Amino acid sequence: MIAAGGQHPGAIGAAVYWCSHQAEVGDRTVDQSGSSGVSPVRSVARALSLLKAVGGGVRLTGQLQKVADVPGPTAVRLLNALESEGFVSRSVDGYAPGPALIRMFFALEPDSLAWRLITSAVAELNEKTHETSLFMVESDGMRECLAVGETKEQIRRVVPVGGRFPLHHGASGIVFLAHGLLKKTLPGITDADGNYDTRSSGKRPVADLVADCERALRDGVVESIGKESWGVASPVLREGVLIGVLSVSTPAFRYSPERLDTFTELCRDVAARTNDLLARVASGFAPADDTDDEACSAS
Repeated sequence: MIAAGGQHPGAIGAAVYWCSHQAEVGDRTVDQSGSSGVSPVRSVARALSLLKAVGGGVRLTGQLQKVADVPGPTAVRLLNALESEGFVSRSVDGYAPGPALIRMFFALEPDSLAWRLITSAVAELNEKTHETSLFMVESDGMRECLAVGETKEQIRRVVPVGGRFPLHHGASGIVFLAHGLLKKTLPGITDADGNYDTRSSGKRPVADLVADCERALRDGVVESIGKESWGVASPVLREGVLIGVLSVSTPAFRYSPERLDTFTELCRDVAARTNDLLARVASGFAPADDTDDEACSAS
């Protein structure tokens, strides 16, 4: 059985907070008497224009300014604010939809084709591994569970929908760090000796975490093995943008090298097919019914 999140007030609350913040900051205007005032409506409208441009595939700052018709300094200020609240993310390729926007999409469109593809992938991993499978998104510097496929085993890793966990713990956290969050996270977790605390295995060199991230990017899958649990995870991408992570988690005593190899291949394969279907849907090449059938029947 797949448990999936419905409403996610945290994302919507972030949007309300950001808009109210912009209303306080606003664009300064000067009336005929020479006194300055605040134009929150214009700030919000300009921010939404920038978001619309990002959602349309515009990535570079200069292009965003032109498409959204927003002056350069204002565009930079608004993009920085949008990034700080998670509505856009920035990489070497430019701006892309951020985790807060992605969470809002899933909250407001729980019956969307993208969401059905993702929950189908979670169900497939659960069915083929007989262990707990998960779909997680990044939220305010944490990873948050949006869908769970529960194992029928009596002893299992329990992860509730809405559960939040540190980014530097677990296989899914490594994937998030690898896709742009490592630099931001490292200062807060690194001690004076260059180590960080894991969930169940004590201190570990940060250099090992960096190597894990490099492997996740190279292989499209990464594993995490601790004293209490172990698991594997792969990125879910739409048009090259990370929207979440698929993973399998199981108690440590059910570990074996053979199971790890099997789960690694399964997770990578299911995620790769899901990514392909999401790309086809975004490009308009896959009718909804055909895509659903393929997602549910692929082996």
